[in-house]
Amino acid sequence: MIDTSRSMSNLMIHRQRLATSIFFSLALWLWTATMATADMLISPTRVLMNNDNTSATMVLRNPSDGPRTYRLSWEDKRASEDGGYKPISENEEWSSAKDMVRFSPRQITVGPGENQTVRFNWRPPAELPAGEYRSHLLLQVIPDVSEPNATFESSGPQEGVGVQVFMQMSFSIPVVVRHDTDTPMVSIKTVKAVPAKGGERVGLELTLNREGNASSYGKVSVEMQRDANSPVEQIGHYGELSIYHEVDQRTLTIPLRDARIPEGALVRVAYEGLNEYEGVLWAEQVFQTK
Repeated sequence: MIDTSRSMSNLMIHRQRLATSIFFSLALWLWTATMATADMLISPTRVLMNNDNTSATMVLRNPSDGPRTYRLSWEDKRASEDGGYKPISENEEWSSAKDMVRFSPRQITVGPGENQTVRFNWRPPAELPAGEYRSHLLLQVIPDVSEPNATFESSGPQEGVGVQVFMQMSFSIPVVVRHDTDTPMVSIKTVKAVPAKGGERVGLELTLNREGNASSYGKVSVEMQRDANSPVEQIGHYGELSIYHEVDQRTLTIPLRDARIPEGALVRVAYEGLNEYEGVLWAEQVFQTK
């Protein structure tokens, strides 16, 4: 004979645990999706050194109400064509910068409203082959001595069940060194319209090709002129785009300002250099909508 009371009790416990788990995951996802990214301000967000400038600095500013303590270390990761990263395996060949670059301090505490500086120094070894070398500086928060970025707390779906999440953020920035490199060449391979889905805006999917022994760094602008008598308007933008030396192609989607582009409008897509490449126009394409 089946003990139905115990079965029903077990089922209720399972449902309660499942509901709590789902609520916790949803709450965490919603919180992180809307979380402010200005908890720590970093300048610059990319460190570059070359034969003319073998030292650099990075400034961290803490605009929050609590101190942040980070442990600094290196990590090597390879860029992918869609803009993501993949960790470098132990036996994989990689043009790492970590054995050539020294930084200090190794641990840093930034008090509320304070600035702290990290210093870099590059010493290229003798007979270093020409090329670009890169590692990423990982700033890993130390929870025991850092206040959480924020606390998320809410009641659960069941009475007496709630969640409280203390968030700590770690991040990394690329550190690039160039030795006897040339300015890369970049061209636009394809431009394709991406229809709007749900609440998303219409976009442009752009594929860029890169050639050379160095990465590019710049911004992509999308401009529109409705007709010959209309002003030129910027309707899309993608800032701080790097196409790293290990990839020959980069694909990205740029959301556009307008829900639709009027027929007959002229649209210009351009990839232009920033910082050390200021003034470089790598590629542009102009087309008329139909």
